[in-house]
Parts: sequence; structure tokens; C-alpha cells
Amino acid sequence: MKSFIIFLITFLISFAGSFHPGPLNMSVIQKTLVKNLSAGLWMTLGGVIPEMIYGYFAVEGLKIFEQYPLVFEIMQWAVLPILLLVGWNYLKPKKKQEALLKTTEVQAEIKVLSLGGDVLSGFLLSLLNPQLLPFWLVILINYQNYKILSIESSIDKIAFVLGASIGAFFLNYLCAYVANRKRGLVFEFLSPKMFDKVMGWTFILVAFIQAVKLLVF
Repeated sequence: MKSFIIFLITFLISFAGSFHPGPLNMSVIQKTLVKNLSAGLWMTLGGVIPEMIYGYFAVEGLKIFEQYPLVFEIMQWAVLPILLLVGWNYLKPKKKQEALLKTTEVQAEIKVLSLGGDVLSGFLLSLLNPQLLPFWLVILINYQNYKILSIESSIDKIAFVLGASIGAFFLNYLCAYVANRKRGLVFEFLSPKMFDKVMGWTFILVAFIQAVKLLVF
């Protein structure tokens, strides 16, 4: 019963925590609009894997990060240039890329690699999210204040990791589903070029917020 409560609370926290616009859910929406619902769901699946990894690291590494805070801080700084680079990649002119994509050979290659590419894209977007590990560490610290939520057994750990990953999956599935159903309405207000700008500035904003947190707190 305790493990089920841990799963349920973690699921709800993960679902709600993933609700704000971020690199993964914005990318899932874009992928669904540009390609189809299936592509968005494969990206969602890839994005769930780091949720499981970071959830596990948070459970097992809570004491380690408390003992070696420098390691944790280095990890947080290391992702900032990557986020900025990804953001710039969305914002930079794409004339050459668009011309390249028109060729039959490239289009055929994209079709072959699309499945693996969608999963990998989702995986990397979630893996490079600097807020995931700190978020779950904070949640776990608060869990320890409540007997019913304290992580004590292997089953509790599994329940926590599953709750974190499944909650994120359902939120991103919802994003993909709504984007697919309302694609006409979305494209009425956002052109693909404008969506790229939104994506680019989203990554840059995430990097900026993370830098402020590291410098101020």
C-alpha cells in the first residue's frame, strides 16, 4: 500500500511538473505538428528514459550528492552551453537545410532513420534538462519528512522511478494528442518558422534560468 501511494503521489507530481513549457514537451508538439502523432509519441517514449535514469540517480545518489556537492554543481554547469547551442540551432537561418531536405535521397534517408531519430531526440532533450535531477532530489528530501512517503525498500524505489517516468509520459502524450487534434488551429496562429523561434528561445530561457539559479542560490 505504501509503495502504491509513493507511485501515485510521484505520478501526480511528475505530471504537474512537466506541465510548464519546456524543451521536451515543446519539441513533442512541434514533432507532432510537422510529422504525425506517431512521431510525437516516439519522441515522448525517448524522453521518458532520462526520467527513469534521473529518478534512479536521485534515489541512489541523494547521500552521494550531499557528500560531494561539487560533482553535482559541475553537472549543472556542463549542460548550459549545450542548451544554448540547441537554442541557436533552432534560431539560425535554415535555407541551406531546407534546400537539402528537398532532395529525394535525403528524404528517403530521413524516412529510414525517423523512428530511431525521434526516440533519440526525445532522449537527448530530456537528458539535457538541467532541472530534472535537482527537481527529484528536492522531492525526495521532502518525502523523507513523511513516513508514508519515505523511500525505504527496493519496491519503494521502483514505485518512485515508475511514478516519475509514467507521469511525464502521460503529460507529453497529452501534448502530442492535443497538438494532433488541433493542428489546424495551432498552424493558424503559429507558422513553422515562428514555432522554431519559440523553440529556440525556450532552450535559451531554460539555460538562462539555470545559470541564474546557480549564480544566486
